[in-house]
Amino acid sequence: MYLKEVYIKNFRSIKECKVSLDDFTVFIGENNAGKTTILDAIRIGLNKAINRHSFDEYDFHMDENVNSPKESDGIKIIYHFEEKDEGEWDGYISDTFMDVIQYLKESPNKASVLIEVNAIFNDVTGDIETKTIFLNQNYEEITGKSQNIVGKFLQLTPVFYLQALRDIKDTFSPKSPLWGRFMKKVSISKEDLEELQNQISGLNKDIITKDENLKELVNELNKIQNVMDFQGEDIVSIDAVPLKTWDLLSKAQVVINNGSTSYNFPIDKHGQGTQSVAAILLFKAYVKILLNEMSREEAEAILTLEEPEAHLHPQAVRSLHKSIDAIECQKIITTHSPYFIQNMDLKNLRYVRKENGETKIAKIFDRYVFSVSDIPEGLIRLSSRFSNVIEVDGNLNIVTIKDPINRCLEGAIRGCCHPSDETIDAVIDNAYRIFNMAEICNLNTYVQRSRGEILFARKWLLYEGQSEDVILPYFAKILGKDFDASGVSGIIYRSNGSAGPFAKLAKVLSIPWVMLADNDEQGRQTIGEVRNCGYSEDVISSQVLLNSTTDFENELATSNRIFTDYESIVAEEITQDIIELKNSGDVDEYKKEIVKLVQKGKVVNAYKLLDLWSGNALSADDIPEVYVNAILEVCE
Repeated sequence: MYLKEVYIKNFRSIKECKVSLDDFTVFIGENNAGKTTILDAIRIGLNKAINRHSFDEYDFHMDENVNSPKESDGIKIIYHFEEKDEGEWDGYISDTFMDVIQYLKESPNKASVLIEVNAIFNDVTGDIETKTIFLNQNYEEITGKSQNIVGKFLQLTPVFYLQALRDIKDTFSPKSPLWGRFMKKVSISKEDLEELQNQISGLNKDIITKDENLKELVNELNKIQNVMDFQGEDIVSIDAVPLKTWDLLSKAQVVINNGSTSYNFPIDKHGQGTQSVAAILLFKAYVKILLNEMSREEAEAILTLEEPEAHLHPQAVRSLHKSIDAIECQKIITTHSPYFIQNMDLKNLRYVRKENGETKIAKIFDRYVFSVSDIPEGLIRLSSRFSNVIEVDGNLNIVTIKDPINRCLEGAIRGCCHPSDETIDAVIDNAYRIFNMAEICNLNTYVQRSRGEILFARKWLLYEGQSEDVILPYFAKILGKDFDASGVSGIIYRSNGSAGPFAKLAKVLSIPWVMLADNDEQGRQTIGEVRNCGYSEDVISSQVLLNSTTDFENELATSNRIFTDYESIVAEEITQDIIELKNSGDVDEYKKEIVKLVQKGKVVNAYKLLDLWSGNALSADDIPEVYVNAILEVCE
């Protein structure tokens, strides 16, 4: 059993969205994009479903049309639970929840349960009323007594939350739902308990007798019987160590020795990174040891976790990812660390962004499934011819596109299908967004493992090579712009595979982008790669900016100031033959030869230019127009 999907409406920054989930789902994106909102919709909504507590006023989505909860249509969150494997719920779950189990069209062989939590402001009472119900396959309320077992079902999916700022003292306190339960579950036999208490009593006596001050203190306190009516000997003692085991366990704490000292230090005396990891591993131990003891064996926890990478160095972050992956529960996590996502399945990432104040979510997918009321005969023939791309299920009227399409297939699909223009446009658009295995491998190699930070960027500036990577940020500075402050990541697409996967990834994640390309055969190839991602000619002409010359170094040479700097940095390499070209008036050939000298060590020479400009800065007028346009566009 796992939470497959959550539909969220009118909750905080989310107007409306549907979030698909995996066993291990990681949300990435800028700060304040809405990642925590999604986690809260899952954990708070499910906890309120059990406890029937109300949402508060700040949980309602507000915009220019809704100024208060009174004006809102209300919060609605639908949780779609589903079997991981067919028949997994056979037995207790299917017997107990028979009346609410559904079989949905998109997963006809797996049992599902739909639960809706909604909240609305009651004008009469002035309160926010919360209601939790089971839904049928048509997303309508199931009537009858079955609604009384919502809480019973949700006990099988307990939700836990570890926030980014983890308070280690609370986490390991006796009242903690994790540590406290471990302490309460300690069970010692009567015989062993008596032996331990005798040992503790003997230890206390030894402590007192070995210190003259303590011994004298006890003698004085024993004189209490001279005032109070107490009888017997040894009336007063000092429990240096608590005598009762429950009192002893209430003071139990985790201590760690890092190997640099002979002392064991309590966990709260160690660094924040150590504390953070300890809190996560405590939850892992809870799931492994106590979860099934505290509930039924069918129960599976949901862990919602913010920023597990907090206070950790990169290698530790990657190692922690492996430990979290090994936790036997569903994990829903937010992160700002490119190191945390380096070894995970890219399809498990969810990219969160803000668009006009609302939270939007995107993901990478390797297939697209859609349904039609009636499958045309032409589409059946098309799927037979292109079975590696299109699959048709005539019984369920479901079409699956398993591989990215091209312009020819787009035309064929449009010719076969007859839904509304809006529907077919959406189908085509999503079909272009599919990543095949080769493309996912390229993303894994060139993005995930080496440039993961681009997934956290607000915009992309794509260019061909390393020289651009060195010089364009300097140009931006001259123009009064800053790539980092604008949330811009620069991407060298030619040496990182090709332009296509980056253009498609930008399309899928809705990341605005500008691309610089050489005005040569390779540049035309780049435009073809972008076109094959389903971009229109208008988008290509506005976002793919071509040099006026063949390449970056030649384009820079169109600036008289920069060409003069070229001559300066390669002065020692200029031969007499090249000088004669200049003296003879063959300026074009002379320029070509100078550019060739620069290109022999283009990256080193790019840094030489920066050194030169540090003492004699360029002006904005010295920068070629194509680069001015690209920088201003991406930094706007």
